[in-house]
Amino acid sequence: MKRNVAFMVILAISAMTVGAETKWKGEEVVQDGALHVMNPEEPLEEVRLELEELWRRGGDEDDLLFGLVVQLVKDETENIYLLDSQLSEIQVLSPSGDHLRTIGREGEGPGEFRNASDMYLGPGGLLGVVQTFPGKVVQLMTDGTPAGNFALPEEPGGGFQLVFIGRSNPDRILLAGAKQKLEGGKQMQVTYLKAYDKDGNEIVHFHEQSQETQFGGMKFKEKTFSDFSRRWALAPDGRVAAALDVDAYRIHIWNPDGSVNRVIERKGYTPVVRAEKDKERFQQLFDGITRWNPGSTFEVSPTHTAVNQIFFRDDGSLWVLSSKGAWEREEGVFASFDVYDRDGRYVRRAHLILDGDPVDDGVFFVGDRLYRVTDLFSAFLANFGGDVTDDADEEPEPVQIIAHRFEPDGGKE
Repeated sequence: MKRNVAFMVILAISAMTVGAETKWKGEEVVQDGALHVMNPEEPLEEVRLELEELWRRGGDEDDLLFGLVVQLVKDETENIYLLDSQLSEIQVLSPSGDHLRTIGREGEGPGEFRNASDMYLGPGGLLGVVQTFPGKVVQLMTDGTPAGNFALPEEPGGGFQLVFIGRSNPDRILLAGAKQKLEGGKQMQVTYLKAYDKDGNEIVHFHEQSQETQFGGMKFKEKTFSDFSRRWALAPDGRVAAALDVDAYRIHIWNPDGSVNRVIERKGYTPVVRAEKDKERFQQLFDGITRWNPGSTFEVSPTHTAVNQIFFRDDGSLWVLSSKGAWEREEGVFASFDVYDRDGRYVRRAHLILDGDPVDDGVFFVGDRLYRVTDLFSAFLANFGGDVTDDADEEPEPVQIIAHRFEPDGGKE
C-alpha cells in the first residue's frame, strides 16, 4: 500500500513537472560551450503586488536631511544603513525608521571618505564604503569605529585603480572596478568583476573587458561607457549575474567558482527609444560625470539600456527591471519586473503598485522591504551641476526615504 501511494505521488509530481515544461515556450541551446536559455517575450504568469508603505524619513517636515543616497544595507538586527555620497556620511535607522546615529565623515583619514559610490556589509560585520577615485574601500564598524581600508591587490606595473560597486557574503567580497595599463603602446582601461577573501587576495575572476582611453579630448559613447560594472548582482548561494550588453537583453550567470552557469536571453526584446527630453537629461548627467576629462564629448544613446537593474531574492529567483518595465509601464504601475527561476526561465512579470516614479526614484531591495529614494536622478543631476527642474526659480523637492513592505508572493492577476 505504501509503495502504491509513493508511486502515485511520483506520478503526480511528474505530471506537474511535465505541465510546467509544456507551458514554457522557450528553448535551451548550447553555444560556445555555455547553456543559453532563450526566453519568449511573455512570461508564464503576471502578478500585481500592492506594496504597503511602512514609514518615510526626510522631506520638509523632518529634521533628517539627505543629499545623494546611493546605497542601503541592513545588519543582523535589521537596522538600516544609508550611504549619502553628497554629505559623505552614513545614517543609521531602526527597522521602524527611528534615527539611531550618524557615522562616517568626509576626509582622507581613518574611517573617512568622499564621493562614495557604494557600500556593503562584509565579513566580520564590517561596513565597506566604496570610493571610486582614488579607488579604495574604507571599512567601518557598525558603530562608526574606523577599521582600516580593505587591501586592494597591487596591479603589476602600477597605475591607478577605480572601484565602483561592492557586494559580499560571509566568506568573500566582490568588487567591480577598473585599472589603467599600457597595452601595445595604448592606454587601456580594464573593467573587472572579481571576488576576494577578507584579506584582499583574489580568489575568483568572473569577467573583464577593455577599452582604449586617454586624458583630454576623449570621445565618450554611452554604449561603451555604461558597461556591466553597475549592472550585476550576487545571489545568496554565491552565483553572480551581470548584464554585459547595453542594447541586448542578455544576462550572464556564473557559478561561485567563476565558471559559466548559463546565459539568459530574450531575442524578441526591442530597445526602448528615448524621448528627446530624456536624451537631454541623460546628456546633462553624462556631461557632468565626464567633466573631469577636459575637451571631451559624450554621445548619448538614442535608446535606453535594455537591462536597468537586477537583483536576486533569497529563493534564488532573479528579478530584472528592463527599460520597458521602467519606461513603458502600465497606468498605475510603479515598475514591472521580469522574474526568472533558478533555471533562467521567464516565469513571471511582477507589477509593483505604489506611488512614485521609477525613472526618477531610486529603488533598493533589502530583505522583505523595498526602499524608495525620491528624486534620485535629479539628485545625481544636481550633484554633477545639471538642471534639476524645468523652472529655474523652482526649488527641488527634499529627498525622502520611503520603506515599503515587499511580498513577492502577493495576489496574482
